Amino acid sequence: MSPESIFIDAQGLRIHVSAWGDPGKPVLFLLHGMRDHSRSWDWIAQEFAADYRIYAPDLRGHGDTDWASRGAYTLPNFILDLEDVATALVANRFAIVGHSFGGAIGLRYTSVYPSKVTGFAGIECLELPTLREYRDTPKDYPERLRNWIDRERHRRTRKPHIYASLAEATARMRAAYPELPDETVAHLSSHAVIVDATAGWRWKYDNAARIRAPEDDDGVDLDQMLDAIACPVLLAYGTGSWVPIPPAERLARIARLSLVKFSDHSHSLHHTARNDFVSAIRKFLFNLVER
Repeated sequence: MSPESIFIDAQGLRIHVSAWGDPGKPVLFLLHGMRDHSRSWDWIAQEFAADYRIYAPDLRGHGDTDWASRGAYTLPNFILDLEDVATALVANRFAIVGHSFGGAIGLRYTSVYPSKVTGFAGIECLELPTLREYRDTPKDYPERLRNWIDRERHRRTRKPHIYASLAEATARMRAAYPELPDETVAHLSSHAVIVDATAGWRWKYDNAARIRAPEDDDGVDLDQMLDAIACPVLLAYGTGSWVPIPPAERLARIARLSLVKFSDHSHSLHHTARNDFVSAIRKFLFNLVER
């Protein structure tokens, strides 16, 4: 089931959205993670397209959405994009499922617009890596800001890695994600690359999007956002993942939280534990007040 492609002009930034299902059905947003793209949701979308109108945007700097101008990859920018997309598609009430960084965006959107989101489900998304790093090795803000500036200036000197063929790019993804099935890697890589007319194959994502500015490293803003979430929340974590489950005191701030653990699975639960993940999401969505 191939999705429709919708392009939205958000103040000069062209945002691409993959869409499945009947426009008359309840709306479900799927938000991909860092260095990923909307087509990574193909398998999940097919499971829910009969009951939902599904929108999966390519985040700014990813997939077929434009790269942003220098420094325009802060969390508020991504949250604004989601609101622009929701407004353009006339989605006033909807559920969100997000993976990793996409989940971090969706979770924060849910706190900002609690009346719009009927339910939020996220895969290993509550705490950003910068927050976990700060908890392990706290640093004063001037040092954190200087480190970010140094990384950003170094990033500007880097050129995208060029591959000789799609097969070579696929092999690189295969090496980076050994836990994923071969057919999944082939599908993901085919939608993750673009041909540079003067060089060769490169990834579509903007490397600048990977560098997080030192925002809320101590988690104060995050805790306030968790306090503001009104809808049911499902958080999914893999027991074999490098991403730890957040501290109990942080989880306790989410009033209507369900936590599900996938034994021996890692970060990409929607790929490696697909059937069990679909079952958990289906049950979660079914139990929402509005469906």
